[in-house]
Amino acid sequence: MKILDINEEKLSELCLRIDSEKKYKIEKFRNKKDKIRRLIGEILIRKIIVKTLGSDNKDIKFDRNKYGKPYLKDYPEFNFSISYSGDYVLCAIDNKSIGVDIEEIKHIEYEEIARSFFTVKEFDYIVNQNLNFQLNKFYEIWTLKESYVKCCGQGLSIPLKSFTIEVDHNKNIRVVSKNGLQEYTFKIFDIELGYKIAVCSLNKEITNNILRLEQNDLINNLL
Repeated sequence: MKILDINEEKLSELCLRIDSEKKYKIEKFRNKKDKIRRLIGEILIRKIIVKTLGSDNKDIKFDRNKYGKPYLKDYPEFNFSISYSGDYVLCAIDNKSIGVDIEEIKHIEYEEIARSFFTVKEFDYIVNQNLNFQLNKFYEIWTLKESYVKCCGQGLSIPLKSFTIEVDHNKNIRVVSKNGLQEYTFKIFDIELGYKIAVCSLNKEITNNILRLEQNDLINNLL
């Protein structure tokens, strides 16, 4: 979903439709765009739960595991992951653990970041590319690593250098750690120029389809 501006009155009204803990966290953001991203992410997953499971919004209860990953109480086979960046909010759902990450591509000192947080093999994969493609490849590895960490559900308790994302010449993607090759499925999406998306799942297949929703339709539906 591409986010749009929301006036303060409607922001306050929408915050009344979510639980008090999330409302408190959203209101703490000083940047209005951060507030909107988080609020829309919360409304989006609620919309998906209502449509998928037939629940009433008021009956939706979330909890967190010991690493802080949110989950839907009483529905162990409903798994979701939410990510925010730039003008977009993205949500992925699955019947097994899933992780999604979206990043707005910004011109940053990617070599220094890659040296600090990526493995040697990942760093080489980036810098051995043509200079014009290196930034794009940096974000490719970054989103793949983030999606994997989210899928594992252990957050940054998993050091980013403790595993390697390998992308071969045929664009096949796998993750290798000290425990060896692990059975995760990855997929990369390009929704538009300037953004990179990666999804990681314990299922063997990830759909190619991304459903685009309109923010105003989502808000009107909730209200």
